[in-house]
Amino acid sequence: MTTEKPQKTTLKTIFNPITLVTAVILVIGLVLVAVVILFFGRSPAPGASALPEMTMIPAPTLTPKPPDPTRTPTPTPTSIFFLPEGVIGVGIYVQVTGTGGAGLRMRGEPGLTGPINFSAMDSEVFLVIDGPVETDGYTWWHLEAPYDQNRNGWSAADFLTPIKEEVD
Repeated sequence: MTTEKPQKTTLKTIFNPITLVTAVILVIGLVLVAVVILFFGRSPAPGASALPEMTMIPAPTLTPKPPDPTRTPTPTPTSIFFLPEGVIGVGIYVQVTGTGGAGLRMRGEPGLTGPINFSAMDSEVFLVIDGPVETDGYTWWHLEAPYDQNRNGWSAADFLTPIKEEVD
């Protein structure tokens, strides 16, 4: 029976030449990286602020839309004659009726192909400012809301009822 002697760990086995050369190369490499970071990693302009600069851009604002230059509001016409009761004419107030709750389309020009400006609801009151124009089988009147001159358009007379003027 042979007995093996346990091997002793010596400094020579720990510090073999390959380990020493590898350790020296690593240390030299770390020193070189530190030198590069210290000298070349700095800002070229001494005293330059390390804080980022911020540029303030003002928020957009709502630009008011200029009024439509094609239609100049006209003063309320005054008539020197009286129309018979129930007849629509310029200067007469009319009320929207008979739409069944669907509303009356107020168009930018007389006729069924005119662009729709808005819909007027039943019982709304308007002032007749122009007309009549006969087209597409209807008589068209240009109406304007008494409370807002921008709320105007052409509508068919079939859905308008003249309002009686009260005489004081």
